[in-house]
Amino acid sequence: MSKPTELEAKGAFEVHQSILNLKKQMGMAFVELGRLLKKVRDEGYFQVLGYESFSAYVINSELGFKRRTAYYYIEIYEWYVEKLAYEAQYLAEIGQDKLLRALPMIKLDYARLTLPKLRERAEELMTEVQELRPVDFEKKYHDEPKQDGYEDYLAPPEYFRCDCHGKWRIIVPTDDCCPEFLKEFYQQLKRRFYETI
Repeated sequence: MSKPTELEAKGAFEVHQSILNLKKQMGMAFVELGRLLKKVRDEGYFQVLGYESFSAYVINSELGFKRRTAYYYIEIYEWYVEKLAYEAQYLAEIGQDKLLRALPMIKLDYARLTLPKLRERAEELMTEVQELRPVDFEKKYHDEPKQDGYEDYLAPPEYFRCDCHGKWRIIVPTDDCCPEFLKEFYQQLKRRFYETI
């Protein structure tokens, strides 16, 4: 591949900037959409527009959303803007899918934390949701209750299917394993190994 000309580089940069601007606009749009859908739902505007229910409005109007999608937009607006007082522009940069991923943990903490502490927790979650792969984020917070009562966080093992046999491979440092578990596992491996000889 030859080195791009100055004109090509400028064009590529401009297109890239346009994409970033559109991404930000889309982010702003989902927050605003949540605000407006909430207004239609809470103020009964769906009835004025001739729909029996908010769900009917969402599904059967020109919107054509799935009911769940509309409620996701509303939840993002209610939790992040109304309850936690985040600016729409900040939320737009994080993105709808990441905000939705962090929301269940924020809801769990809502009853037990003061607003400043809840906002701190939300910041922590939003940082992690941006840094971790979705599967790692889900695994961490699915496994987090299992970490209660322990001083240090212990990362859950990684696992994937091997290409050669299609079976599970588990990556876990043996120093992080329970010695009793290791003994039991060793005995199982020994039995299996000697049965195949």
